[in-house]
Amino acid sequence: MYVYLCVALFKIFGYHLSLVRLPAVLFSFFNLIFGILTALKIFPQNKTLPLFIGGLTVICPYFIMASRLGLDCNLMLGMSTIFLYCFIRAIESGQIRKYILAGLTGGLVLYTYSLSYIVLPVFLVLAVIYLIRVKEFSLKGWFSMAIPMGILAFPLILVQIVTIFDLAQFRLGCFTITKLESNRAAELGRFSYEGLSEVFDIIFVGDVLNYNTAPGYKNLYGLTIVLFFLGADIILRNFWISIRDKKPDFQAFPLLWLVSMLFLGAMTAVSVNRMNGIFYSIIFIAATGLSGLCRIFKKHSIMVIALVSVIYLLSFGKFANYYYGGSYTEKNFMLLLFDIPVTEATDFIEQDSVLCQKKTQMAEQGIYYLLEKPKSPYELDMREIESELKYENYMFGTLGTIEDQYNYIVVETFDEYSEKLRATGFIEERYERYSLFYKK
Repeated sequence: MYVYLCVALFKIFGYHLSLVRLPAVLFSFFNLIFGILTALKIFPQNKTLPLFIGGLTVICPYFIMASRLGLDCNLMLGMSTIFLYCFIRAIESGQIRKYILAGLTGGLVLYTYSLSYIVLPVFLVLAVIYLIRVKEFSLKGWFSMAIPMGILAFPLILVQIVTIFDLAQFRLGCFTITKLESNRAAELGRFSYEGLSEVFDIIFVGDVLNYNTAPGYKNLYGLTIVLFFLGADIILRNFWISIRDKKPDFQAFPLLWLVSMLFLGAMTAVSVNRMNGIFYSIIFIAATGLSGLCRIFKKHSIMVIALVSVIYLLSFGKFANYYYGGSYTEKNFMLLLFDIPVTEATDFIEQDSVLCQKKTQMAEQGIYYLLEKPKSPYELDMREIESELKYENYMFGTLGTIEDQYNYIVVETFDEYSEKLRATGFIEERYERYSLFYKK
């Protein structure tokens, strides 16, 4: 989905870095708006809880950082929140057109991140079981939801079939049914309780990837951990009462989405961006915890809300001063997985009749060259880069033995290698954060 949105934006406005980030910004707003609407649908009489959810979405480090980064998988959060809202509306109303809309939004979730191929089916199975138990299941409605969801899923299913059974890729209308290098399902392992505990650590504390988690700051601030576990106790009790009394409770659906995400996390390697789809359920449950806290201290509920608000605002103030105040910078926290463009060096090489005949080595992956030299996917086989680490005269992912017949593109942090090149008589062209070394 992120790629398709960028393609449309580039077609209309031309390429600009801001357009790469725009889908992330838009979907952060979708998560905010539909997160509040979902809470209002579940708790129509409680205005504090939706406002609290909206507030956390605005001030928590995870949501701020994810909305400023053009990372394709992060769209799963906003799209899954839209789906939850449409799904709950369909169940509440029983209207076929709303089931169809839920099917469309659910199918679009599959285009945000391949790991949703596991999460969405698990959620739907759990939801069916729950709705049958509480006597709210509509076969006609679910059939209506399944049709658009199945149509949208069909090309993705074909991609999996082509990949798993090693078939040739082919065109289906405007889509290419691509044969992938690997099957994402192969990443799944056995269910692990250790993995489950790691998921909670990843969610509440963070990971080592500094585009996911600002060093020294928890993703959702420390107070959210307390409120979440208090809210989880409340929601699980309500879920049990709902099943026991056979009465539907829409709180069940954020809970079931959370369980589906936890199931995924317990079976695969996790990081904050991989688990991005869980964050709405987390803050929804934390908001339920605040609501429960207000009931416990009913006579002082305003003071509770005020105290919680002050703690969060102080936490946000500290983070904002760090993040926006100049401490979190490219110099201090270089995003190594999003490496430097090498346009100047490649232009220099390709404009020189001698250098362009030589092979050029660089430690970075081939994608960084291709971002600067766009190629049609019908002219380029990306698997060639992944398996042989080369494209035309460029060799990626390696800086081997120094030899005169090669050019070398070297980032400034590789000081020792650069010194060897200089000592061997290579000419150096300096650029921002990297150098080109060559001999004629």
